[in-house]
Amino acid sequence: MNLKPFEYVEATSLDDALKALDAYGDEARIVAGGTVVVPLMKMRMVQPEALVSLTRVEGLADVRGDGERITIGALATHRAVSTSPLVRDRLPLLAEACGRVASPVIRSMGTIGGNLCYGESASDPPSAMLVLGARVHVRGPEEERVVPVEDFFVGYYETAIGEGEILTHVEVPLQPEGARWRYLKWTPRAREDKPLVGLAVLLDVEDGTCREARMAVGGVADRPVLLAGASAALSGATLDDAAIADAAEVAADEVDPVDDLQASAGYRRDMLRVWVRRVLDQLRA
Repeated sequence: MNLKPFEYVEATSLDDALKALDAYGDEARIVAGGTVVVPLMKMRMVQPEALVSLTRVEGLADVRGDGERITIGALATHRAVSTSPLVRDRLPLLAEACGRVASPVIRSMGTIGGNLCYGESASDPPSAMLVLGARVHVRGPEEERVVPVEDFFVGYYETAIGEGEILTHVEVPLQPEGARWRYLKWTPRAREDKPLVGLAVLLDVEDGTCREARMAVGGVADRPVLLAGASAALSGATLDDAAIADAAEVAADEVDPVDDLQASAGYRRDMLRVWVRRVLDQLRA
């Protein structure tokens, strides 16, 4: 299907982009990799009067560290993040999640900023970001805001991005050395499908006891969910069969699964229970 005619604005700075957003208002869309907005335009699900491109804004694709955290620019592609030596060394959980996004072509074009702003639950990076305690930096006409990622996803395809704001970068604290981790992407069909369960787990284990646990899941509810109850149930517990089964039950109970053509709410809840148990069983060894 042909695209409806639109203006294409190539911003060379954030100020330029913000001015364009202000000029076009609700009729403008930010574009980076274009892997989401362009297909939506082809299907006439969105028909903006203007696309504001950020690709010429210097520094937005950078990935850098300062010893305590890694800063990932909004235009960094999934491939760039998943193959970055810095990310692979200090944030292997995030590297794995970004390396599981869709296909190689999509990973080479799609960006971290676009992925987060789309606000889709069935995506790979958000659950890893939740587990790692990332913070999202958003620039608006008046100020810059910092939003904890657990507050960023607010509903079905809804985020905390306000009118006229741009996500500029994400700060991710370094993954604790020696922590046990896993990103489990379960799809009912092909590997490149969106996850029906995208489970991120990070455990601090010493002498068979889980000193701290953080778990999050995408694809089950209307947004990525930090499994706070299941994480709390596991923290301080011995990693035995009983504790793992209890954590899996708590995880299944604390989500509100969606019911759609891909799977029923009950099936999603059951699969979350199954995969929490299996992943924790693998990590306790």
